[in-house]
Amino acid sequence: MLRDDTGIIFNRELVPGFRLLADEMPGATGVAIGLWFPVGSALERDGERGLSHFVEHMVFKGAGDRDAAELSRSIDRVGGYLNAFTEREAVCLHCLVPARHAELAVDILMDMAYRPRLSAVEFEREKDVIVNEILAAEDDLEEAAQDEFFALAYDGHPAARRIAGEVGDIREAVFSSLAEFHDERFSRGPVTLTVSGAVQAEALAERVVAALPAQRRSASGLAEAWDPGEPRFVRCRRMVKAEGSQVYLFTGLPIEPTISEDDFWRLSVASMAYGESMSSRLFMRLREERGLCYGISSAFSLSRYAGLWGVSSSTTPAQLSRFSEAYLSEARSLHREGLTEIEVDEALSRMRGMLELASEDPEFRMKRLARQYMYDGGAETVDATMARLDDGGAVDPVSVNRIIMDRLDPDGESVLLYGKIGAKAAMAGASAFGAEFDEAHSSGGGGHG
Repeated sequence: MLRDDTGIIFNRELVPGFRLLADEMPGATGVAIGLWFPVGSALERDGERGLSHFVEHMVFKGAGDRDAAELSRSIDRVGGYLNAFTEREAVCLHCLVPARHAELAVDILMDMAYRPRLSAVEFEREKDVIVNEILAAEDDLEEAAQDEFFALAYDGHPAARRIAGEVGDIREAVFSSLAEFHDERFSRGPVTLTVSGAVQAEALAERVVAALPAQRRSASGLAEAWDPGEPRFVRCRRMVKAEGSQVYLFTGLPIEPTISEDDFWRLSVASMAYGESMSSRLFMRLREERGLCYGISSAFSLSRYAGLWGVSSSTTPAQLSRFSEAYLSEARSLHREGLTEIEVDEALSRMRGMLELASEDPEFRMKRLARQYMYDGGAETVDATMARLDDGGAVDPVSVNRIIMDRLDPDGESVLLYGKIGAKAAMAGASAFGAEFDEAHSSGGGGHG
């Protein structure tokens, strides 16, 4: 267990390559459980594109003694829910149930992970479902623009790929490849199980081990997670045409994944003050005071492979010139002068309040545990994090502004302008950002697939 003065995180390797982390919440009424596999679009080899997401779909087709309908009904009938998602660096199968049904949730998730009813017939049928999902994402200009930004910023690395793969990848996939991928990366690969809620970790650990297939309880045949290496961030400034009525802006600055925990929270607070609320600097000045966009936000994310600070927004082609000038003015002012003491104090207060509210949610705490552990192998209690953000903690206006001035120079950021870019908008993009047209990626549709 990892202990500090404010709580306990249960942290134990139950069998080789299978770790359980639990955050006990005795006063909760529910239990959230998640199985996290270190696979995803950024961790797929060339012949595996889209298979992480495809497996996520296929495990809902039936598992163990339950067919697809009974799998869902088993959780629905107790008032819980069962779901999954795929990211660039993880696939998660997760469940939220009333606490008395925690063992049912464990049994179902373990069956889905280790005893799925993989079928060639269902595999072919599901291809159409996933193709529809990909095409729907292409029609969503904001999502398509985000995919395009990753494709440009991490060009040459698997992190550049779409999470669900391309239509061609899915059409050409064969069932045997999916089955082999599941066996290596899910059945025999490393996994982290995180739990939060009204649960006794020791008892749950016994249930988990009992639910594992016999061959998974030993190190024999255990497969290592594939490591593609850290992606190289490519600074680029591009314009890509796509059908639509607006121009979408995505910017990004690389943040190395080795920053300290304190610096992580300093950058998080900077983003909170700069663009993560209706009272933030970007929202108030570009939308409320000047009417240049409907929404604008900043974001900071960090993973084991890469970190990224960026801003996203959209505006009309006619407003792009004024919008770009206003955005650059704010970005340069932030880098040059930092945030005011009031801005930092209010962002810290907001972050503490949000964390207090979220800490009552078992699902939030379950996901928080997983992201901490999968990033650096650590697991910090909510109270320990709150101490970093309290008065006298590691995050204050001086330290926040120091990291802003050291790392957030807009002259080094990548910029993508995506959407309706005619002659006037193209001149604005070139003038403000030095952006050039990317004819290879421009399309008449909503995406680059």
